Amino acid sequence: MPELSNKTRIILAAIILIPVLLYWGFSSSPNESISQNTKAKNTIDYFVENATFKEWDSDGSLLRKTESILLEHYPKEKASHLDKPINTSYRTDHSQLKISSDKGTVRDNNRRTDLSGNVVVIDNPDTESQTIINTNFLTIYPKKDYAETEEHVTITSPHSKLEGVGMDVTFDTRILNLHSRVKGTHSNAE
Repeated sequence: MPELSNKTRIILAAIILIPVLLYWGFSSSPNESISQNTKAKNTIDYFVENATFKEWDSDGSLLRKTESILLEHYPKEKASHLDKPINTSYRTDHSQLKISSDKGTVRDNNRRTDLSGNVVVIDNPDTESQTIINTNFLTIYPKKDYAETEEHVTITSPHSKLEGVGMDVTFDTRILNLHSRVKGTHSNAE
């Protein structure tokens, strides 16, 4: 076998080693890619500005309308985050329930909504008999027409004001329970 010169040996070594080193330096193994994907941050897959969503019943009557200045969907959480959400529910007796807050999180299955920051619930808005509930956090279960909180709550109606810590409310029956530290005032109607 012919003897190779040093120059030829270096060239052959370079031809063999350069592709291997490039592959090793610029790519990752399949196992590294998988582990990087599982550690991916919770990122937004879509967003909607000035979003409005409407839900109708089987007869075509409007049940709920939700508006938000910004909706961001997080697939890893299976939830959407809302900025300044306003939800209006339309009842069969033609009354309304309006709920607003600074922030909201709606689960993809629509079974739970968490509202935080300046949560305001108004039963019969724009009427003389409106009742207003103020709290800092509220969990709503839309399909059950039910909500609860463990935070401080203030309930104001035309002739009374109640305060307490913790509350649950069934919206369709309008039954509200304050859990503790309840105090209130009532004035007679004139």
